[in-house]
Amino acid sequence: MRHWKIVAAALAVALAVNVSFAGAIKPGVPAGWQLWGPEGDQYEIGIDTAEGSADHPVLLIASKTQPTDEALAITQDIDATEWQGKLIEFKMMVRAVAAEKNKIWIRHMGMSRYLQVTDKTIPDGKGWQEMTLTSYFPGKVESHYDNHFEIGIGLGSPGKIWIKDIKLSAKPVPPPDPKKTLDMPSFRSGIPAYGPRNLSFTE
Repeated sequence: MRHWKIVAAALAVALAVNVSFAGAIKPGVPAGWQLWGPEGDQYEIGIDTAEGSADHPVLLIASKTQPTDEALAITQDIDATEWQGKLIEFKMMVRAVAAEKNKIWIRHMGMSRYLQVTDKTIPDGKGWQEMTLTSYFPGKVESHYDNHFEIGIGLGSPGKIWIKDIKLSAKPVPPPDPKKTLDMPSFRSGIPAYGPRNLSFTE
């Protein structure tokens, strides 16, 4: 009996992951987003009309095959002019089913690499949840920094993720709480410098 229950549970998960897009899904990548990855062979992406409505669309990214070792992602490169010296706030409602590897992120762009990454994983099987990422964008863009950043959403395993109600906004940096701020000792010149010593306090 126990073995039968395990098999039944596995079949239920497989059915939930691989439900056909026919009928309830309007396939395609939403305007303004860049698609990365193997759409068609391993993943499908589109607006889930059963979860949302024409006025309140819900994006679905779902795997087609099991297992998969590649990822499908959508991204946007954002001009950071209005975010300089402020916090980027990337907020949305999310849901995941049988999706062990998924991520939402903010990445700061450099001339040849990403300089900073803030990311979170959508909790699997927890229903609709609000998730928020925040990342500070420098007030003065240095030469190694590009004046833009990337937002992204990706799935890299069997499963499904749903996304809706995305909001991207610039927030002022809150002033430090004087009660929680410790001033460092004043700078002193002429002190001899050495390599690290006794970091474990054993001497």
